[in-house]
Amino acid sequence: MKSVQIIKLAGTASIALSLMLTSSSLITIPAHAAAASTSQSKAAWSTLDVKHKPYTSKGVVFIPLKEVSEQLQLQLTIPGKNELYINSPTQSVRMIIGNSRAVNAKGTALKLEAAPVVKKGVTYVPASLITKGFGIPLKYDSKSGLRTTFDSWSQYAYASKANMLFWVNRETGMLSMGKAGTTPTKVGILPVEDIDQVSLNAHRINSNTYVVDLSNHYGEPHIHEGRYRVLIQDKKILKLSKTNHTNFAGINYHPDQLGYKGNIAMMNGSTLELVHPMGKTVKTYDLAALTGVDDDFIVEAIEQDFLLVRPYTKATLYIVEPTGKSAELMYPELLDEESIKAIEEMPPNEVGFIGDGLTYEGYAGGKLKLQYENPFLDIKKKLTYALPF
Repeated sequence: MKSVQIIKLAGTASIALSLMLTSSSLITIPAHAAAASTSQSKAAWSTLDVKHKPYTSKGVVFIPLKEVSEQLQLQLTIPGKNELYINSPTQSVRMIIGNSRAVNAKGTALKLEAAPVVKKGVTYVPASLITKGFGIPLKYDSKSGLRTTFDSWSQYAYASKANMLFWVNRETGMLSMGKAGTTPTKVGILPVEDIDQVSLNAHRINSNTYVVDLSNHYGEPHIHEGRYRVLIQDKKILKLSKTNHTNFAGINYHPDQLGYKGNIAMMNGSTLELVHPMGKTVKTYDLAALTGVDDDFIVEAIEQDFLLVRPYTKATLYIVEPTGKSAELMYPELLDEESIKAIEEMPPNEVGFIGDGLTYEGYAGGKLKLQYENPFLDIKKKLTYALPF
């Protein structure tokens, strides 16, 4: 069985040296296919920020594939040696290093002006591969750089898990998925409110079941966050959950725990459900009733002996008895009087508010390991907490 390697594009820097250009002549790569529409031709040309400069050889413009793919929201996968897939939400193109013939997901051959090459660890492809395969216009000259009319910000957010790719349309909320080398399938529209700065994260549960987490920051100055968790089986949405909060203080909240013993944690406001991969709810926790706090919650840990949850506004950890009989606020049992006073007196909507400053680090021998940090009091120390039940 061939191993599958995913190149994570966002934030990845290459260490290969940039090639120097000797030509300053303007080269425009024609936009083949219907996607290169009249509206695109009238749009403003923007410059792509690439560390490894394009170069020309025998009149053909070669572009650094990884960097350009990232900025054009194309996912790049490597299913085998010298074999590459480039994927968009509507198309996939397969190519082989050294071969000037590429093939799209429909089996249509795309003849390139030259074969892709690797120079000093960087893969370069003819720019026409992008225009022919995905209808994205490009033009290049050594003075202005590599430019396009493609508006990447308003289009899609994406994620991958192994060779399964996920896309969400930032305008419509449509979620699509598919294996590298295939045309993605529309899974369904996610009811995301005020779609703006969207990010995705994907988890594989089994061969036909996935969980996709979507975070949407919106408003000005983007202090609102909606979190959505989608349980997908056979490319259909089985269940969806949502939490929402307004984070005035700028707290960096933890992601929700994925689940426990094969069951998926689905947070709906203050209701936590542990859901079987087939979609059936196994256990429900009413966190508002258990804690006495009317707020949306984060579930930060699920262990055999307890759960840890945190309301967004006060950002203070509660430990929950696993059968759902009781919950205890943790910091009063752990911190000194000065620390407790600082937590209780500082308004949660004040910039710099840190909640209780507690971070869960593990569990052993009936005790929780935590770190407490309060920059205002210049305190940072390790703590242990014995189960209260």
